[in-house]
Amino acid sequence: MKIKLVVVKPFEGFRRGDTITDAAKIDAVLASAQAGSVVRVVAEG
Repeated sequence: MKIKLVVVKPFEGFRRGDTITDAAKIDAVLASAQAGSVVRVVAEG
């Protein structure tokens, strides 16, 4: 299952509503203090 992250609280140049789809960036964000600034969403396709 592919996931993407949707930003709910701005951080590091990302704005609310931005999506993060790069697998390496997703892993880095989820392992960081910014994990609470995003929600995981199942990516379509």
